[in-house]
Amino acid sequence: MESPTHATGVAFLASGSRGNATLVHSHGRGVLVDCGLSAREVRRRINEAGLGDIAIEAILVTHEHSDHVAGVRVLSRTLGIPVYATRGTAAALREPLADVPDVAIIRAGEELRIATFAVRAFRISHDVAEPVGYAFEDDCGLRIGIATDTGVLTREAAEAIAGCDVLGLEANHDLAMLEGGPYPRFLKERIRSDRGHLSNECAAGALEQLGSDRLRTIVAMHLSEHNNLPRLAKASVQAAANALGLKAEVLIARQVEPVCIAVSVLR
Repeated sequence: MESPTHATGVAFLASGSRGNATLVHSHGRGVLVDCGLSAREVRRRINEAGLGDIAIEAILVTHEHSDHVAGVRVLSRTLGIPVYATRGTAAALREPLADVPDVAIIRAGEELRIATFAVRAFRISHDVAEPVGYAFEDDCGLRIGIATDTGVLTREAAEAIAGCDVLGLEANHDLAMLEGGPYPRFLKERIRSDRGHLSNECAAGALEQLGSDRLRTIVAMHLSEHNNLPRLAKASVQAAANALGLKAEVLIARQVEPVCIAVSVLR
């Protein structure tokens, strides 16, 4: 069996409203999806996960909110690597990206070759300029999908991440907790709108479109610290997976520590 640093894998380094970053890697080469923590903290968590020898070759940005981009500029400059973003996201981040080594403009639907992966960006639905999620496929056909910060699962997203081996899917809030929680009404309405965040219930329902015999791990992402509990998110998504006959384990991406998966040993 290959060591964790050489197998294809994914490390959810941080996920939540205080910062997001995910490292997708294979054969010692990696791509970072978002960098919403400080560059120093992201590198510390990569080392904590035992992946410090991974050569990070690019940062892919989903959208311009600070919990996804806070460390992008410094990490890009430190490592001398390009940043990939849609035109709308890049425009919204014009000043923070002004002096990075290279900003590559991408379009939803196009397929790119980055590190060892075929990467496809796909449209999601969030209240920002031009947000996207990402699907990765390695040279052996192993697939990883990441869809977070979206109010609905768009048709384009469903097509891009159906049939993945590992699926990172937003499960932001429990509807009852959100309704009974401390947020003002306008914020509650924004969160549960079509341009807000997926609830546990919506994430569970999305499995009807996304599940397949090859799906082995579902990672619930971007849980709200005020409007959700890990046990509620896991129970909702796991129940849906079981009802569909999926043999998928449900994990919870954490705000404070990495969650690592070696994809190549799952099939």
